[in-house]
Amino acid sequence: MVDERRKYPRFGVSFPVECTTLPSRKYFYTVTKDLSLGGAKIVSNNFLPKKESFKVNVNLIDKVIDLEAKVAWCKEERRQQRYSAGLTFQNLNQENKKELSHFIQSIYNA
Repeated sequence: MVDERRKYPRFGVSFPVECTTLPSRKYFYTVTKDLSLGGAKIVSNNFLPKKESFKVNVNLIDKVIDLEAKVAWCKEERRQQRYSAGLTFQNLNQENKKELSHFIQSIYNA
């Protein structure tokens, strides 16, 4: 069932990303659990505070794009010692939106 609050549909896709917290520039590597033109769900070993800002490097196989994102929510996963967090992409330019859209379509049309 599609969540009516979402502007863009999310697709289950797992791939590595690098997140850099702003403005501190601390970074960590993680994986996505899902992806859309509006954001992504990631996993983290640490709690990520709501509205924390990140630079997210997304490897689209043939190109790496840098995106700005903010934490929309973060919750501890049951029976695991890690967290799931929803990131909302911010200030997405047309080129990045086009690359991300092409990537999502190529995965689900393959």
